[in-house]
Amino acid sequence: MKKIVSLCVLLVFGIYYLLPLVGTLLYASSTTWTKTVLPDDFTFQWFEQLLADPKFILAIGRSFTLSMIVLLTILLIMVPTIIWINLFFPKISRGMEKIILLPYAIPGVILVAALLRTYSKTGISMFVVLIGALFISALPVVFLGISNQMRLINMKALVDAASTLGASMWTIVFKILLPNIRIGTTLVSLMIFSSVFGEYMLTNLLIGGRFETVRIYMIRRMSENGHLASAVMVLYLGFMIGIALLTFLVTNRQKQLVKRSTEIKEEKRVVKGATTENVFEH
Repeated sequence: MKKIVSLCVLLVFGIYYLLPLVGTLLYASSTTWTKTVLPDDFTFQWFEQLLADPKFILAIGRSFTLSMIVLLTILLIMVPTIIWINLFFPKISRGMEKIILLPYAIPGVILVAALLRTYSKTGISMFVVLIGALFISALPVVFLGISNQMRLINMKALVDAASTLGASMWTIVFKILLPNIRIGTTLVSLMIFSSVFGEYMLTNLLIGGRFETVRIYMIRRMSENGHLASAVMVLYLGFMIGIALLTFLVTNRQKQLVKRSTEIKEEKRVVKGATTENVFEH
């Protein structure tokens, strides 16, 4: 009985979330929808018109460029910093886990107002300010994600073993630590890229329509043509689903590697125990 109730609840919530998405897809694939539950026709003309619009292509390029700049900036600065903190200052790392959550406590509108008041008359480009704001907003995901990955691989034991074998710190970082946190870094990168690609509020308030990203383009189209705006939303949703699938595949691979590593350790323990018993028998 409980299982049936759980399935009914999940079904209701599934319909609740999927119905608007299906409606958006149908609206983006029709020209008229007034008389019946389903659209009166089916067409791809809005997608064709959208893909033929150079402003849409430029909006995708701007969103992609902004996402890559923010992502590369975060990885180049934060990954070495997190490794350094976890290696030499583990106590600071535990304190940073609490401080790093502060961006979630600051509303975006207040952050934008403070940034505009501080940097609007300094001559610093608002694009640079925007990158800094997105950098700060992504810090919790980066720090917690990579730090947890380091704990998972038992970074301290790896470093001690490599140091005992005479490896330099350069070799330890680039040939031992970075390959072992590759999966965690990939997950964090996908999350940051997808969030920055779909970011709207900070970009719109700091730079405005002169730097039209995909989300700003979609909002502008909503006041012009609902079918085109729905087509943008469908394409954007497809992109987000692709990112989600990549995240799932990477996470699944990580679980398989951890499971395989556990199995190998267990096999070694069993073999070692059997060998010890044979020695005592002889």
